[in-house]
Amino acid sequence: MGKSRSYEMIDYRKKIMKMIVGSKEIVKLLGEQNEKYPEDTIPYKKSFPHEYIPETITATDKFINFEISAKPNAGNDIYKRITIYFFIVCHQSVVRYSDNGRDCLWYDKATCEIDEIISKQNVFGINGSLSLVSNVPYCPQPKFKGRLLTFQVLDYTDGKKYGK
Repeated sequence: MGKSRSYEMIDYRKKIMKMIVGSKEIVKLLGEQNEKYPEDTIPYKKSFPHEYIPETITATDKFINFEISAKPNAGNDIYKRITIYFFIVCHQSVVRYSDNGRDCLWYDKATCEIDEIISKQNVFGINGSLSLVSNVPYCPQPKFKGRLLTFQVLDYTDGKKYGK
């Protein structure tokens, strides 16, 4: 007997994290460009596979976190709609960013990079393209500012990997 469909969430989180640490621009935006192995320094320190904000306001860092939801289609034994949420957030003291001499907000630049990367890749290795469905302000705490990006796969057709 195969694994349940829910095991796919573990694989999806790994694939998204691999995408994040594999992007030179994202690694740079997270301040890890001088690290030899960003795949060791970014996960669970700068990027969490769930919504996360530090408990203490002494952290003036930047984060690119994400969460996944899936709504199954009981009749077909596949996930019909997969949604990825990116929580792109930084402490207000590091919100200003210089992009090739142009001032912008750090989280706007990070949002552009995540959108660029995820729109160009088939992150899950499934039949179905990711579409940006929202890009809204996100302020989880008074001193943390950012954006919440939502992507959806609406035409997912490969749900039998761990099927019964």
